[in-house]
Amino acid sequence: MLGLLAAWHALFWVLAPMLVYRSLPLDTLELLGWGQAWEWGYYKHPPLGAWLGEAVFQASGGWLPSLYLLAQGCVLLCGLYVWRLARLVVDPVRAALAVLLLEGAYAYTWLTPNFNMNLLQLPAWAGFSYHLLRALSGTPRHWLWAGVWGAACLLSKYSGLLLLASTLALLLVDPRARTAWRTPWFYAGCLLGASLLIPHALWLLDHWRLPLAYLQSFDAGPKTAVSHLEEPLRFLVGSLAGLTVTGLLTLTLRDRGAERPQLRLPLVWVTVLLFGPLLLSCLYGAFSGSRMKSTWAFPFFNLAGLWLCAVLPMDVSQRRLRRFATTLGVTALAIGGLHLAYKLGADKSKTGFDGRALAERVEACWGAKTQRPLHIVAGDHILTSYVNGYATTRPWVWINADSEIAPWVTRDRLRSLGAVRVCRVDGPCANPAGFDWQPACTVKVDAQSFEVSWFAPDSAGAPPSSSQR
Repeated sequence: MLGLLAAWHALFWVLAPMLVYRSLPLDTLELLGWGQAWEWGYYKHPPLGAWLGEAVFQASGGWLPSLYLLAQGCVLLCGLYVWRLARLVVDPVRAALAVLLLEGAYAYTWLTPNFNMNLLQLPAWAGFSYHLLRALSGTPRHWLWAGVWGAACLLSKYSGLLLLASTLALLLVDPRARTAWRTPWFYAGCLLGASLLIPHALWLLDHWRLPLAYLQSFDAGPKTAVSHLEEPLRFLVGSLAGLTVTGLLTLTLRDRGAERPQLRLPLVWVTVLLFGPLLLSCLYGAFSGSRMKSTWAFPFFNLAGLWLCAVLPMDVSQRRLRRFATTLGVTALAIGGLHLAYKLGADKSKTGFDGRALAERVEACWGAKTQRPLHIVAGDHILTSYVNGYATTRPWVWINADSEIAPWVTRDRLRSLGAVRVCRVDGPCANPAGFDWQPACTVKVDAQSFEVSWFAPDSAGAPPSSSQR
């Protein structure tokens, strides 16, 4: 069944978006816009997702659907690590079920065509958890791999701190886990992981205000006393709701009369890795009152299937397993069908927007004015991502016309190459001082109108706060 599941992801969740989506998911396009510059960090996130996306894009010869393959590669690698980890804890049948049950989780199906920082965390968190348990169970050299995957967790997204903090708590509190402090392999792994983080840490020393400002941007309004209870509760409910179908699948196997499995490793280790990050997130929300998106819990539940298999009495007879397999197959088809139906409603999803048409019309407008290739596009992160992803020249994204968050758009580049700016008609439009933007044209895509303005090469004024490189 694991082989069939892998084939399903490799085929359906790659081919379906290729055939149905009119544009790549916005997050994926945004990462490509960043990765083109190969920075040590970006204004929202650490660099690993942008680097990996750009590397795969270049290796495929600039084939955008290669990002769908990368996305499912992340899912399959996560599943492999979850299966290997589960084999350390339970019998082979339950280890397979630990992976199969995740097919009912929102984050492991519906959202997987979207390669972004959240998706990249799936294999990073699973890999770290596996090597951590291997190290704790008597193979100390796995601390080196735990160090590598721990660094990958943080270089994927800063929420990797939640997993590492949960691990630290486990190493301090659990008597058996505390033996790690007495092996040199543990310190070698920590040193290896820290060394991989040094370049980004140095970048963060100079730019920490940028990701902090991004985090604070989710606070939509003034905080009240109720926010400190409401926000963590909303986050908790939203996060766990993504496991609803997984819970229903579990019911097809549950049998109160069955015996619980014999566990090879302490259940508390799995429990801390599963629920620790969720608990820390809720504590942060209760303390800060800040708004949190439920998708931030994307990688929290890698071990949810394993935990259910470990704590619930299940009937794993052939008859029950056949019923489970049938239910799982119907569930996978239903989730896939609903996903297609939703995405075919072009007005409901950003992937229904014709990003290629927008890029072609903006590029044609620029070419009519300058007879030159387009190299820089200014605008919000959405419109610049579409133009960067689909224009033939892949212009640099000048996000919000702000060279602090897009430092690759330097003073010299602006003067020598010029730039085009894309804004929604009657919408906000970045207008930094020192630029003489000239109207170029108005383009219409999918019943939406966009104003295109430009300034000519060799005529740009110096942008405020532009990075000197």
